[in-house]
Amino acid sequence: MKKNKNLKLLLLLTAALAFTLSFTPVRQEGSTIISVDMDALVKQVEESLSEQYDSMIEALELRIQALEEKVEAYERQSATLAVIANLPTATAAIQGATPEPSATPTRTPNPSGYDCETTLLSPYYYGEFSPGSVFSFQVQITNTGSKTWGKDVTIEYLDGLQAEVDELYAYALPVTLAEPDDSFTINILMKAPEEKKNDGKYEATYTLKAEDENFCEFSYYIYVP
Repeated sequence: MKKNKNLKLLLLLTAALAFTLSFTPVRQEGSTIISVDMDALVKQVEESLSEQYDSMIEALELRIQALEEKVEAYERQSATLAVIANLPTATAAIQGATPEPSATPTRTPNPSGYDCETTLLSPYYYGEFSPGSVFSFQVQITNTGSKTWGKDVTIEYLDGLQAEVDELYAYALPVTLAEPDDSFTINILMKAPEEKKNDGKYEATYTLKAEDENFCEFSYYIYVP
């Protein structure tokens, strides 16, 4: 409200100044007749308004763009979750199989400030999938470093079976920002191979990447009979 009052006051002062400067005294037989250049007055007011509102419009457009990007990210995540909800549960191919093959060893803090902890949620360790079936590669990731992650951090394929349903060079994080100690879950839809190779056992490794640094690796292991 205070900003609106200040803006109105500024506009009134601008108009008054422009109005005063537009007076042109004309002497005629001992009297002064004041004429007003209305075109100049209108032009000055328009220029003043344009300077004020251009910056406001630019800021508003940037906010709208940021909101549109968030909505698109939420829509992609919702679509992925809808597909995941209808996926079949993997069969544990190995008795006593767990989501992770073993505990992640303690890591030395990364000097760059980028660090993480990961927990594989699905698929199970060498969980069994029928050929061509779709499954979710689901990982919980925690930012254990000192840096905040944003658009500079992406999810990328590193090694092994590359079986994404949507073949992308890189995946954006499902959150806009990840502060230190923040956690989030990624879901990437995968498709099991149609043809059996390597005794039906497959694995793949992905990583978080910031600029040219791979700093957070996580893998899945499946069995396709």
